[in-house]
Amino acid sequence: MRYESLLNDFLRDEQNRRYSANIIDKLTFQHKLGLINQIRRERGFAERIQEVIEFLVNDAINKKRYTASILPTIVSPNQAPNFWFRDEKEPTREEVYRLLYMLLTGLYHGNCVVNLDNVDASILNEFRNSLVKKSIIREYEAFIGIDVKKMFQELDIRRFPLTEFGFSLLILSHFASWLRDRASRIYPDHMQKIKEMGLTNVLSEMGVEETITLVTCNILRQKKEMYITPRLKDFMVKWYEDFMAEKQSSPCILSFLSSLYVNHKDYREMSEKLMNKFIYYLLRGYVNGELLVDMINFKTRFELKEKARRPFPLYKANEFLAKIG
Repeated sequence: MRYESLLNDFLRDEQNRRYSANIIDKLTFQHKLGLINQIRRERGFAERIQEVIEFLVNDAINKKRYTASILPTIVSPNQAPNFWFRDEKEPTREEVYRLLYMLLTGLYHGNCVVNLDNVDASILNEFRNSLVKKSIIREYEAFIGIDVKKMFQELDIRRFPLTEFGFSLLILSHFASWLRDRASRIYPDHMQKIKEMGLTNVLSEMGVEETITLVTCNILRQKKEMYITPRLKDFMVKWYEDFMAEKQSSPCILSFLSSLYVNHKDYREMSEKLMNKFIYYLLRGYVNGELLVDMINFKTRFELKEKARRPFPLYKANEFLAKIG
């Protein structure tokens, strides 16, 4: 029972329990009666999180079906009987724990939870600990997830859309930044090593294989979503090789997209919609030219209309376009 053991190990730490309590609180919001609702009223998720997890696991196994507290996109047969299939695969204890592990150890901001799958647990723990040490995973009276301002500083950008895929790209970019620092510790001549071996082989030596996958969950109360983005290694090699070889101070993909983002209150919503959709395709290895033109035109119209302010230029456009040329 690998994932049960991994999750139990993670939750032995009090800080981790308090962190995960916020996620499981949102995941189980639909529980209006019974044990979980009682624990919510008592604000006891941090102290009784193991009890909640055991309840969710046993409920799934006994009823032979997943719930939205385990797999966010699931709709119960009572709510949508016409969309319920017969003879569906019954959940196993290991599968349920695997899903809960991905959710409760994920990095979150607001209602978005992002994690990396098919990566060695020791690597993810080391990555996570680095975020704690830098106070990027932040805590006041209660955990509130990722401090995006500090993440912006670390990645040398000023702004970025905090949509589900914008946030996913930020997490992936910070993982690439952490891998670069780790490579410099392991290989004093890591830039030469990347040049000679290629980033693909260097990543393999560091434990990042072809199967690495991005898991993005939106755990908004009314509408829960879950997206799986496979084969991230190809994406990382294409967009972060120059950055990891220290030819760039920040990834060109982030600098370019950050400069396209219009953060003005009257334009922000449309800018976020365009960029979120563009990044969705981008993470899957596809540059949507139509959306790219729309984003550039939207940015240009905004700059021309707001004549009172100084135009905010596009950064690293040549480097970005060279990657897709």
